Amino acid sequence: MNSLVSAVIPTRNRPELVCRAVRSALNQSYKHLEVVVVVDGPDEATVEMLKALQESRLRVVELPENVGGSEARNVGVRNANGEWIALLDDDDEWLPEKIDKQLAMVATKGYENTLISCCYYFRTNRKADVLKPRRQPRANENVTGYIFEAYCALNTSTYLCHRDLFLSVPFDKNLPCLQDFDWYLRVMNRGGARLIVVPEPLSIYNDPSDRATITGKRTWEFVFDYAKSHRALMTKRIYAQFIVKCCVRLAVRQKAGSGALLEIFAEIFRHGSPSLEIVALFLLFCLKK
Repeated sequence: MNSLVSAVIPTRNRPELVCRAVRSALNQSYKHLEVVVVVDGPDEATVEMLKALQESRLRVVELPENVGGSEARNVGVRNANGEWIALLDDDDEWLPEKIDKQLAMVATKGYENTLISCCYYFRTNRKADVLKPRRQPRANENVTGYIFEAYCALNTSTYLCHRDLFLSVPFDKNLPCLQDFDWYLRVMNRGGARLIVVPEPLSIYNDPSDRATITGKRTWEFVFDYAKSHRALMTKRIYAQFIVKCCVRLAVRQKAGSGALLEIFAEIFRHGSPSLEIVALFLLFCLKK
């Protein structure tokens, strides 16, 4: 395959990090590739540092005002020339053979609703790299539930899709958080949706715990309300998993009262189908209150 691939990188006020991400994209063994960096609002330092790279395959889209990471990704997709789009966050990196090995998984047909991901290294400054996800999707497994069944979290910096898929299912610019999961949920509910995970690490997720992130600002109330308004996109089992694994721990950490936890507990039985494991996990989180 010799299709053009566009790496789309949204960024704001992190010039050193985004340049590291750009270099990892330009250093791919697959050379028919362009890099589209969307600078999300006025940011002269980042623009100047990107220009200093003097790379002919790099294009910088400067936005006059901050629109948020989701819309910045959408802008990048709309400005991309590639048939295929690969997402890369400005604080993550790709290993050199990522695009080559992902494109090798592309079928000759039926790719319109296919998400191609890969394993990745979860990297921190405090311990050795951790390989994620823990396992591959199983045959006939619900692709939405895959990321909850065994904490098989995928990272958007591993995503490769046909451009048409990103155009037809853009990121929701109105969500203050959960944008990545929301996009995944909507894509995996399309007819004929497929998830392919290349079974080797091809990307590096750099732990952002020492930096301010959108995820770090989310509240349990927002996650709970999001779950209730989107439960039609989840099976009852997955719905219960999502609430417990993504909402309850956060509620306990944010000192939610006993009344709030009882409301959450009632919801997972009213509209979900929790397993004994999920109920036990709920109780374990509450014991740490």
